[in-house]
Order: sequence, then structure tokens, then C-alpha cells
Amino acid sequence: QHYGLALVLGGGDVTMQEMAKLYALLANRGVLHRLRWRADARPGQGTPMLSAAASYMVLNVLQHNPPPEGASVGQPARLPVAWKTGTSSAFRDAWSAGVFGPYVLVVWVGNFDGSSNPALVGGEAAAPLFFNIVHALKATRPALRVYPPQPVPARLRRVSVCLSSGALPTVWCPRRGETWFIPGVSPIKVDTVYRPVMIDTRSGKAVCPPYDPRYDKQQVFEFWPTDLQQVFRAAGIPRRAPPQNPACPYAEAVAGQAPRITSPLLGAVYSLRVGQQMQGEIALSATADADARALYWFAGRSYIGRSLPGHTLFWRPRVAGDYTLRVVDDHGRADVRALRVALVH
Repeated sequence: QHYGLALVLGGGDVTMQEMAKLYALLANRGVLHRLRWRADARPGQGTPMLSAAASYMVLNVLQHNPPPEGASVGQPARLPVAWKTGTSSAFRDAWSAGVFGPYVLVVWVGNFDGSSNPALVGGEAAAPLFFNIVHALKATRPALRVYPPQPVPARLRRVSVCLSSGALPTVWCPRRGETWFIPGVSPIKVDTVYRPVMIDTRSGKAVCPPYDPRYDKQQVFEFWPTDLQQVFRAAGIPRRAPPQNPACPYAEAVAGQAPRITSPLLGAVYSLRVGQQMQGEIALSATADADARALYWFAGRSYIGRSLPGHTLFWRPRVAGDYTLRVVDDHGRADVRALRVALVH
């Protein structure tokens, strides 16, 4: 009520001490500790605030933030730094905060009376000073390493995504990459941006079946929601509109057979013993068309995992209840099945 919508853009008031505690929380795998002012002070137990997996993901994103121009000049080896800048409303504060080695560093530039100055931009005023301090510490401590090496949290997985949408790729996605993912937590779906459309090469219009192989060819177009289309136009990079044909509303329909779930069985109730929920596994399998290369499995809106056609994926439901299982192939074709999981003593 006090900050309004500005809160989601970082409009909340914080002190440098509070900022340092939050960045230390990320380095401590999601555990919030009180600041210690003496090296010999004993650390407290701390309060878990984020999962280790979520903290790892955030630090990984911040590590890919490139340093300001010239910040790495003269450095024999770039020390990994997870960092970010901030510029407050009306240019009253310039921030730069991050984690490197065993340190959390927070830089604030501003006027003590709170007056604004157009030069108070995080990336221009605070970031260069931030990296000057990082490099000075690196020069005096050659053995300085990334914050204490820790294994990747067990819940994290790497998944292939379509880079344009961040969704699971179909065969029509032109550029792919990998990203971290928390199964059952991170939102994800199969890409629907890139879709094939049958085009009459003579007119450039979408055509309806039956197709003429002499003139009708399949082309892939980008189908962006209207809100994102407006963003692209505002940024000066409008996207080409897919060809339309009112007489042929299904020109973009995908041919071939949708996958068909064969396990779990239709109408079956799967029982898990109390106390052994995390040990029970349910086999997921489906038949797929010959052109399918991957199957993506979902329980409700939660992503379970990826399997190859003809292979079985094993799933461990965390709680009893009714589930809607959905399998989607890399052409966007899908099948669903209801499943009940019960606990027995």
C-alpha cells in the first residue's frame, strides 16, 4: 500500500547493511544471517529464506552480468563476480552490489541530503568503483577464489530451451541453449512461438489442404502474443506478422499423430506406502509418431522431465491426490490422462 507498483521494480527502501545481508543470503545457499562486526564473533544459526537451488540459480544469472567497459583491463584472470547495479527513482542513489570470493561488496553513491543528480546512475557511477575494489582485493590476494566451492544443489537440473521464448524447444526452434531448472517449481511449457505454416509460393498466402506439392511449401513463422508484439514495436524491432487466410484457419495445424500415453494405465489408482512416498516411482511412457524426437511430461502445470520416444521416464509424486498428466511431443501434439495417487498403511 505504501510503495504501490514501484515495489516490483525495486522501489523499496533498504540500507547498505540490509543489502549486504541479502546478497550474503545468496552466497550462503538461502540462509539469512545477522551481520557480524568482529572477525572473532560467532556466527548464528541463521534463518532459511530461499532454497539452495533458487539461490544458486540467482547467483548464476548475476555471474553472467558483464562488467562495465574497461573493468577487466590488466587482470590476469577474471574473478567470477555475481553482481548487479541499481538506480533509484529521480536519480537519488546509484548502487552496485555483488558477491566475489568470500566477500559481499556493496557500493552506494549519492548525496546525504537525498537530492537527485542525473549522474547518479548505477552502471556509470557505482559499478566502476565496485570493480576497482574487486580488482584491488584480487591484486593483494592472488589466491582469491570464487565463493567457497559447493556442489550444484541436488534438485537443480539442466534443460534445453528455445532461446527466444525460454520454453521447451520444438523441432522448429532455430536457436537453443541450456538453463538451470527446478523440477516442480520453475514454470515451463513447450514452445508455441515457432510454428509451421503451409504457404502458396506464388501468392505468399497460407493455404488449406489438400496441398499442391509444386507450389505449397512449409515455412516457419513467429507467433508472438499481442502484448509482446507491442513491446517489439516500441523497441524498434517489429516482428513480421504470420500470413493469414480467413478461409483456412487451420493452415498452421501440425500433421501427424499425437502421442498416446500407455503408462500409467487409464483409470488406475497407484498406491504409495506411508513413509515411503519418496521411494515409490510411477512409469511414464507413450507411443509417438515417427517424426517425434522428444516427449515432455507434465503433472498439472509442473514439468516432470523429458524422455525419448519408446523410452520410459520414472516419476516420484511428492504427495497423494489427483493429477492430470500431460505429454507433449516436440511438434506440440499432446495427450492427457487423469491419475490418482493414494497412500496406504
